[in-house]
Amino acid sequence: MNRWSKTMSILLLGFALAHAAGAQPMDIARLRRIMLEKQASSSYARDTSYIDVLDSLAYGYYRISADSLFAYSRKALAYARGAGYGRGESVSLRVMGNGYALNGDYTNMLSAYQQSLAIAEKINNPMCIAKATINMAAMYYTEVKQWDESLLLIKKAGEIFESLRDSLDLVKALTSSADIWLEEKQYDKAWQNYQRCLIIAKAMKNDYLVVTTNYNIGLILFLKGLYKESLPYSLQTMDYFSHTEDKMRIARTAITVAETNFYLARYPAALKYARQGLETAAEIKAKLQIKNAEKILAEVYDTTGDIKNALKFFKLYKDLSDSLLNEDMLKKTAKMEAGYEYEKKEARLKLEQQNKDAMHQHTVRIKELEITMAALLILLLSVTIFVLFRSRATKQRINQILLENNEKIERQAIQLFMNNREKDKLFSIVAHDLKMPMYSLRQMLTLLKEDSLSEAKNKILIEELKNDVDYSAELLSNLLFWAGSQMDGIAVSPIALPLHHLVQDTVRLFARQASEKKLGLKNELPAGLSAWADKTMIEVVLRNLVSNSIKFCNPGGTIMIEGKTMKDSVEICVADTGNGIEEDVLKMINLKQSVTTLGTSNERGTGLGLLLCREFVEANQGLFRVESMPGKGSKFYFRLPIIPA
Repeated sequence: MNRWSKTMSILLLGFALAHAAGAQPMDIARLRRIMLEKQASSSYARDTSYIDVLDSLAYGYYRISADSLFAYSRKALAYARGAGYGRGESVSLRVMGNGYALNGDYTNMLSAYQQSLAIAEKINNPMCIAKATINMAAMYYTEVKQWDESLLLIKKAGEIFESLRDSLDLVKALTSSADIWLEEKQYDKAWQNYQRCLIIAKAMKNDYLVVTTNYNIGLILFLKGLYKESLPYSLQTMDYFSHTEDKMRIARTAITVAETNFYLARYPAALKYARQGLETAAEIKAKLQIKNAEKILAEVYDTTGDIKNALKFFKLYKDLSDSLLNEDMLKKTAKMEAGYEYEKKEARLKLEQQNKDAMHQHTVRIKELEITMAALLILLLSVTIFVLFRSRATKQRINQILLENNEKIERQAIQLFMNNREKDKLFSIVAHDLKMPMYSLRQMLTLLKEDSLSEAKNKILIEELKNDVDYSAELLSNLLFWAGSQMDGIAVSPIALPLHHLVQDTVRLFARQASEKKLGLKNELPAGLSAWADKTMIEVVLRNLVSNSIKFCNPGGTIMIEGKTMKDSVEICVADTGNGIEEDVLKMINLKQSVTTLGTSNERGTGLGLLLCREFVEANQGLFRVESMPGKGSKFYFRLPIIPA
């Protein structure tokens, strides 16, 4: 038996498998049940899932019943067109093309495949494009013998399958390419493709694909004359399909095993498998497989000396060969007609396209002329408008500059007025606050000099004198700091500042004053808390805030100094349980206005403390804010930058 005639039959089946998406038996009964369930709905005719079931049924009848294939695919096509379901149209036409290929109707096969591909490209569905493309590739190979064109189409389809991660269809594309390399006797390329298929099939755990791919690998060994090495692959395939209803595969594999045993001179085994192949092929009326089985039987009987049976099967083989030859001639005629129809259609389309191109070029030339004239007119108008607008823009720019300068001068004048008014108010307060303690001091000194008061009154007088001196000292200290910042500008010298120690020094400074008022003064800062700031300024801030809290706390109250590290800063909070701040006073503080109120023991404030705190914190790139509710106490927050890395 000629090995290459065997190869041809195998390749034809390989491409049929590529058409039929795996060729594994479909659960037709299950699909029919689903179809009937969906028909119970009144809107089933426009249900895309119902159309998909019809296409699956049509596909399920491939190589079983061409009539059933056409019945379901045509029904699916009609419903898909009625529902505007492009994907369904493409699939239905592709399945119909497979049916035409089985019947040898190559004209309609070509037309169905072309329509399927055109619709797939129109709806831009990659999967439909790839499947229609690989069917066209099969047509180019099996019918037209244009191998190079077929390989290009298979490659295009394979790339789409790979991009969609569709392993099953990628295997089909690789198998189709390998079949062509086999036909061209390029065994190494075919072997590489089959090995890649085998890796994918094993990864998918798809026994069917593993077996069929191993069969093809065994075929390469057979064609190389390595019959002993190829036989296990064929036997494995035979064992697998003997448990299925795929009689075409059973017949073909049995004949392959018979032929391999014949070349190995294992004649009893060759007869056994050849008879099995003939019997199975006869059941499904597979003429090509019947012919191959009869030929191998004739050769085995001839070799073993059984002339009677040899002549019998040779005659059967010869008669069937003649019959198939006649059928082949009819098919070739049909192919020629299909090719002629295809060429006529291509020529007509080419002529129509040429006419369209000529009309398009004429239209384009007219449009280009119109665009050119419009562009010139627009350019002329643009130049005129540009000149007019440029003159107007220059005037507007000058007016805008004058307006901005006027506004800037007005803002500066207003700011200067506000600053002067605030300073006048501040100096008025300072003058009054300094004048009163000095006057009181002079009066008290006079009384002490005259020694006209009792010891108890002298004690009270000295206590008041101390308060006046403390107040005056605090006022002068804040006044000096503020004056320096206003006259010379604020010169900030930031260092790595250990805040816990700084706060501890402040607590020690005010410990006696807090104790006299029976207040709890606590440093709750973490030991390692540090910031990047000017030490003198932050000392002033802490002293003012602690002093302020002592003034406004009732005996028995508490003052807590807490701190924490945030994302890019350190936050300190001086919280007290004092009287809190009235809303109107808090508003003035937030507007950076000086405010003076009496403490819980009639302590007087300077009005400069909180202004100075805010100014020094902001000078250190920090933030200052106050939270307070009358009767609930106050919290004074300020943030400082962390130490730079």
